[in-house]
Amino acid sequence: MIRQFFKSSLFKASGTYTFFSAFNSSIAFLLLPILTRYLSPEDYGTVAMFGTLLSIIGVLTGLSVHGAINRAYFEKTINFKEYVANCIFILISSSLVIFILVFVCLDYITIFTNVPKIWILISVVISFFQFIILAILAIYQAKLKSKQYGFIQIGQGILNAFLSIVFVVFLSMKWEGRLFAQVISTLTFGVSSYIIIHKFYSSWHFNIKYIINALKFGVPLIPHTISGIFVMYVDRVIINNLIGTKEVGIYTAGLQIGMIIHLLATSFNKAWGPWLFSKLNENNYDVKLKIVKFTYSYFIGILFFSLLLGYLAPFIVKIFLGKDFYEAKNVILWIALGYAFDGMYYMVVNYIFYAYKTYILAWITFFCGIINIPLTYTFVKLNGYLGASQAFAITMFITFIMTWILSQQSYNMPWRLRLR
Repeated sequence: MIRQFFKSSLFKASGTYTFFSAFNSSIAFLLLPILTRYLSPEDYGTVAMFGTLLSIIGVLTGLSVHGAINRAYFEKTINFKEYVANCIFILISSSLVIFILVFVCLDYITIFTNVPKIWILISVVISFFQFIILAILAIYQAKLKSKQYGFIQIGQGILNAFLSIVFVVFLSMKWEGRLFAQVISTLTFGVSSYIIIHKFYSSWHFNIKYIINALKFGVPLIPHTISGIFVMYVDRVIINNLIGTKEVGIYTAGLQIGMIIHLLATSFNKAWGPWLFSKLNENNYDVKLKIVKFTYSYFIGILFFSLLLGYLAPFIVKIFLGKDFYEAKNVILWIALGYAFDGMYYMVVNYIFYAYKTYILAWITFFCGIINIPLTYTFVKLNGYLGASQAFAITMFITFIMTWILSQQSYNMPWRLRLR
């Protein structure tokens, strides 16, 4: 049965989009050997804090309604082009509000992030165009235009990497060069995406019903997404404020190596999820039993690879990182374990999605996001930036266990295997 999964057309179709997303996500990892040899840990820390800030602002810019575009495409009662235009209206208005709030709080944000004020304001602009890119990707995915989807994903990643090398290596622009590369690549594809949307996929008529519909989809996701950000990014904020930007740089370098596990897990899940739903529709006990057995094998496999990555960390950092970043080897094991638990979470959370009980996730992520803050603070106080990786692993383990327990209550699967 599992062989059927890997041979299925659904796996192949999902795998196409997964490959494009995975390639784009791997850009930061592929740049590690270069950037960590031309940037100091302080420079790399500044880059990491800008990325953290951009992720937080990106949640609020557009209010997460880009996901509604994909769903609206399949609604026959909706004028799709008009719906897309009204999602852009939401983006424009929310971006203006966020820009004003960020401008008012500029001094406080600078203290927490050590990011220069001008770059904080730029992050709002970049988040605007990131939304546009996400919108066109949602349109292409709904229309099954994989070539156009891949061009946006891979093209932006390659341009980002190329400009980073030019600005950092050849022009010696240090951390600013890395950020300029990200800004230019995002603006290039963001503006191009807007032109395509304006010309082919939008009808600029204000429709309050569509705005309300999109907000009903996106706004409830904000607490869930913000809680996830607390888990994924609060570590760098706490390290930055308790220890320093240099330590953020070293920690982030180790984090990106540990994220190999995350990349593998998320890529697999994008193909596994749709296939799993199709099999659950059969409501066959034997099929469910085989799925459970495979899931347990997956648990063992991903934990093994995370431990192996941690064991090989001292050798890996000498290949991928500059000398100033060798201490990052200490966090890789814990980061890898954390992402292994995250991968195990993906394998059980799909049952909650299938049962349409997504409201449960909001409570889980909110709880884990909240406890992660004092947990990370305490461990960083005790063990420095190593403590942040330990807190991350603990938080992801708690998230996995809670989700697994609640998934069993949401949808019945034969988790209790009998040994024969």
